[in-house]
Amino acid sequence: MKNTGFNRAVAALAAVAHRFDGDAAHEAKQRTLKLVHRTALQDSPALTRYHDLLLFLLAHPSDQTMVDLIETEIVRLEQFLRKTRGRHSKYLQNQGLPWVNMVMSFSHDATRWLLDHPHCKIDIDSFSDEAPADLNAILKLTLSTAEHSETTMGLENDTLLDSLGVRKNQRLRFIVNEIDRFDPRPYLKDHLYESLGLFSLLTPTNKQFSKAFNRLPMRGQPYWQRKLLRDYDPRQLIEMPLPAPRNLRNRKALEEMIRVIQNTMILTCRETDPATYLDPRTLRVVDLEHGLTVAVFSMTPKRQLALESYVGFTLFKNGLAAAYGGAWLLGPRAAFGMNIFEPYRGGESGFMMCQLLRAYRQLFGASYFEVDAYQFGLNNPEGLKSGAFWFYYRHGFRPLDPALAALAERERAKMRRQPGYRSSERTLLRFTQSDVALNLEPRLPPNSYALLKPVTGMIARRYGGDRHTAELACMAAFEKATGRFGDMTEETRLFALEMALVAEANKITDPRRLKALRQQVDCRASDIYAYQRGWIDYFKQ
Repeated sequence: MKNTGFNRAVAALAAVAHRFDGDAAHEAKQRTLKLVHRTALQDSPALTRYHDLLLFLLAHPSDQTMVDLIETEIVRLEQFLRKTRGRHSKYLQNQGLPWVNMVMSFSHDATRWLLDHPHCKIDIDSFSDEAPADLNAILKLTLSTAEHSETTMGLENDTLLDSLGVRKNQRLRFIVNEIDRFDPRPYLKDHLYESLGLFSLLTPTNKQFSKAFNRLPMRGQPYWQRKLLRDYDPRQLIEMPLPAPRNLRNRKALEEMIRVIQNTMILTCRETDPATYLDPRTLRVVDLEHGLTVAVFSMTPKRQLALESYVGFTLFKNGLAAAYGGAWLLGPRAAFGMNIFEPYRGGESGFMMCQLLRAYRQLFGASYFEVDAYQFGLNNPEGLKSGAFWFYYRHGFRPLDPALAALAERERAKMRRQPGYRSSERTLLRFTQSDVALNLEPRLPPNSYALLKPVTGMIARRYGGDRHTAELACMAAFEKATGRFGDMTEETRLFALEMALVAEANKITDPRRLKALRQQVDCRASDIYAYQRGWIDYFKQ
């Protein structure tokens, strides 16, 4: 149905939702919310638009009256979708709406977590026709030899599961349990599960499993947003002392926070490694200004990278998950990425980014932040069209390429001389030939690539490409210089081997530096914050 009263009311709300010009905007929002309230909700694309507008307004309310109006509408929307569950239109799927199903492909670990989720159920939806493997190939690796014959007849997946006597409502759990056997080799496990091309159907069983109700508990009242903060000094904000993180000793509260963080990714049809493989010991939750709360967290030890620490974040605005991303940290250096969820765009994006940089600066000691060119347009038409390059430029980021840095200075000068001047799309595309970076310190910190690159050449020259021999020799040399390790977990052994290869390939012989690398091995699996401080101290030597 086109041009209905509901569609017109939602369009009117969209026209005023992002206005922050004082009392007039406040009154227009309230008036239009009341207008929508008087119209009947409809299963149409306008419903998802209305849902997103409600989320934005709830994250940026002007007073308690507006909060009450918004919450009333969220409840009305939730009840409408609950009454029609199982009969929703396709365009409502995968929007994170209450009671609306989702279909997507998850990792093995995410699927395993969802199988025991208290607020949804998960089942097999389908297998991709283009999947590189079928269940016969996978189960041949996991089943006992007594059942191998079942996997040699080329049966279709469903027929194979029938022959194994697996009930339909247990099939996803059966597959996940079989692939659990490869937990000690997580990347092989991931490969095997992904090769099935399995798509899952998520069915909410509670309104909590939705963007609107998946909220971080707030401290105090919401932040009342009558205007947007545009005038601030990014450097000063980043250096502002950070409040103490929340106390997370209450186990139940900690588990709920982790569920909110992981729900956030699932409900937006995304996965990031830090969220999927979250290590509760690494979680820090800090309440900031303007209703912002940042949660930072990293991965379990067996999922960590070679040298860097991949630390993710979820940024909340008045309890609602508004942005996600992360930083790949090595000492003072951080490769940084941020993505504001679609419903929350049009707010204080720059202020939010500075708050995130502030958190990484003070929790981890980062002083150099590099942003990949994708963020502002490389293979990203939306980033190019929006002129995102200038967003980063205004906050102190500069192209790494000197020629492009000079071009940016000339373009900026034109903007100052000619009000209304905009860089051409061709110029913005040129800027994507280089990453941009913000450096808060005088010197340029080293990156992980500089330490890791010599390893391959060293193995080729000294050991003829024989990795096994190279690893044994480098580990023996590292232990001779720093002392024997004794019994180690598999994770610690891998970290030790990485450090041994790096030390040998980079010809690190200074006893102080070798001792520092040894200490890094000892804390890598237990304390990511100490590990990060260790690299900062190492690079100062």
